[in-house]
Formats: sequence, structure tokens, C-alpha cells
Amino acid sequence: QRTAIPCTVWQHFWSPPPWIARQATGPEAARRIARSAHVGLRRVLAAQPHLTPGVVALLAADEDEWVRRTLAESCEDAPHELLVELYATVQDRYWSGYRNHRNFARPGLARFADDPNPRLRHAALDDPEAGPELVLRLADDPEVGGWAVRDPRLPADELLRRLTLPAHAAAAAGNPALPVAVMHHLLDLARAR
Repeated sequence: QRTAIPCTVWQHFWSPPPWIARQATGPEAARRIARSAHVGLRRVLAAQPHLTPGVVALLAADEDEWVRRTLAESCEDAPHELLVELYATVQDRYWSGYRNHRNFARPGLARFADDPNPRLRHAALDDPEAGPELVLRLADDPEVGGWAVRDPRLPADELLRRLTLPAHAAAAAGNPALPVAVMHHLLDLARAR
């Protein structure tokens, strides 16, 4: 009978009763809430910082976009695949934040280096096992080249060459692998102006 009662939960905002968040901390209650017909309850659960793998899997596959987004934004256990999916598809100003989640950068992201989606090509740079050849290849990408030029894995000779190119100079100057002597030279030039 309760599930038959219509309930409107506005987009991402819903202020639930405090007891719901307290209930969500128990593993059995969390499993029940993850399967609830009430989307607001599932959103509250998704905001918990830690959840069991089974509950995370249920919420990551939820039909409600805001359940999935809340999980990715609030739960430290959000799955890598969900984070990458949202990073590639979300169309509001929060899309880039998914890249900062601790589960985002993983080996295997280099597979997106040739993807038509520029966000996924950018994500390829977060592959901790990707080498300088990937960074060098993406440095010429018109949409993600600036990030690749800032990547410390860019070969030193290429970094210095791009420092002389007007289109890449600012990004190259921000690369933490720039030799200290070159950094000092750039600062001296800036002071002389």
C-alpha cells in the first residue's frame, strides 16, 4: 500500500526526515532502502560516505540519475565505471568533479585515447600506467592538448619545444616537470617586462 502512494521528489533536492539517514547506516536497512520504490530514500542512502559493495552496485545501477550522481559525489566507495560514465555524459557544471574522486584514476583509462568524446580522451591522461607516448600523442589533440602539455610525463625535449610555441607556451610553463633553471629564466623574463 505504501509503494502505491504517489510521491514527487524534485530533481536532486529533497530534504528527508533525519531518521532516514540514521537508519541507512545499518547494513540490512541499507539493503532494504537500496531496493525501495521511494526514490528519495535511495538518494539519501546514496549520500552515505561508505556502503557495502552490494548496496553500491544496486545504487550504481539505479534508474534515477540523481541516485547515481549522489552516489558518485558523496560515497567514497562509488565505482570507477560509474564515475567515468558520469564524467563523460553529465551536462551541467559539475561534470568535471567526478574526475577528482579517488576511484576515478585507474589503469585502463588509456583505452579512451582515441575516443570521439574529448572528456574521455582527457580521462586517458589519468591512467597511472600510461607512458610518455600517450601524453605526447594527446599533446597535439586540439581539445585536450593543453592538459597533455601540462602532464609531467611529457618528454623533457618536447616540453621545452612546446614552451616556444605560442599555442602551447602557457600550458608548458605550468608543467611541474619544467627544469628549475627554465622556471627561473621565465620568472626573470616576466620581471623584466
